[in-house]
Amino acid sequence: MKEKRRSGRCRGKVHHALRYLGGAVCECRTAMSHHSDEQALLSVASDSFWEPGNYKRTTRRVDDGHRLCGELQALVQERADIEKTYAKSLRAWGKKWNDLIEKGPEYGTMEAAWKGGMVEAERLSDLHLGVRDRLVNDVIAQIKNWQKDTYHKSMIQLKERKEMDEAFKKAQKPWAKLLQKVERTRLEYHTACKQERTAQNQERNASGDSSLSPDQVSSQVKKMAERVSKCREEVSKSREKYQAALAEITGYNPRYIEDMTAVFERCQQMEAQRLTFFKDVLFSFHKCLNISQEPTLPQIYEEFHHTINNADHQKDLKWWANNHGVNMAMAWPQFEEASTEDPEARFAFLLAASTALERIAAFRPRLPSLWDALPLRLCFGGEDSKSRVAPSICSYSLHDGCYVNPMFIPVREHGVGRHAPMAGVDKARVTNE
Repeated sequence: MKEKRRSGRCRGKVHHALRYLGGAVCECRTAMSHHSDEQALLSVASDSFWEPGNYKRTTRRVDDGHRLCGELQALVQERADIEKTYAKSLRAWGKKWNDLIEKGPEYGTMEAAWKGGMVEAERLSDLHLGVRDRLVNDVIAQIKNWQKDTYHKSMIQLKERKEMDEAFKKAQKPWAKLLQKVERTRLEYHTACKQERTAQNQERNASGDSSLSPDQVSSQVKKMAERVSKCREEVSKSREKYQAALAEITGYNPRYIEDMTAVFERCQQMEAQRLTFFKDVLFSFHKCLNISQEPTLPQIYEEFHHTINNADHQKDLKWWANNHGVNMAMAWPQFEEASTEDPEARFAFLLAASTALERIAAFRPRLPSLWDALPLRLCFGGEDSKSRVAPSICSYSLHDGCYVNPMFIPVREHGVGRHAPMAGVDKARVTNE
């Protein structure tokens, strides 16, 4: 019973602790340790390109290049929108202030100098609209066309990314199998070494156990010795397998390096094309934005400077004096004799003229060409006499001292313009001209 009770069979946490204090390791712990060590060894990997699967960082650049094309287009498009907004703002600002200047109190050459700023804004607005058009039509179109020609989408991923992944996987697959074999034999060798140390500890503890009889101690020691011998044999075998696996993968390493390098150079070549293209695009972007090279830009500011330089305060002051100041003409008050002439008698002859026009109207259907040739606005007087308009029995005053004959208004009949005698507002005005 004691021998069975003291065997290595697991009986819980307390048993684990007692075995550990006695220098032994429980069998279940040994098995668990073996499993955990294997997982740890398989999960531990360096950051090197040559490790299995690490080539994906290189093939991911294909997806990154496709995405960067879209981001570069967005960058240029946003700048084009800024140029357009700025151009519209300049134009709106120029129109607003041009109207305010025209309605404002500024005058003369100084008003023209003010408006020079509005002209500069309008021309600069056209310049920035040209920048926007070149960004959209040249740069963005250039990126779109290159992206379309370089990257081809499949159902799941880019065709170029899929080809690179498959090429790397094919080159790495034989070496990855050899690596798995090396890891497996290494783990077996390390496990065998641990088991050997565990058996040696158990053998040493069994020989010093005072609670057992000499026969029991001898029997226990003999069993532990046999176990240690088997563990040593297992260590020797696993060591040979481990060394053989290492020799095999070492011999394959040159081929692995050659195959992986060939695929890697293909990826590098594709990435070099992208980097070169992006550099050219950024140069185009720079050329579009560099308005300092525009031949019209210096001309804009030279003319603006010339307009400001033409502002002459002496000319403006003289103009003001002539139009609103002391140099204006003046009808100074003079003595005038009272007029004794009757205004109605002075223009009595107009009544006869009005009667004659009424008679001509009666013959209008018969003489259309003559009627159309008659002037509607009649002026009386000459250069040597002041023109006056006298009222008549068939006239009434509208405004500005003009008299309108209500007998004549323009009418349109069958698409032909003519005049007919009608009551109402008349276009035949007798005015002072």
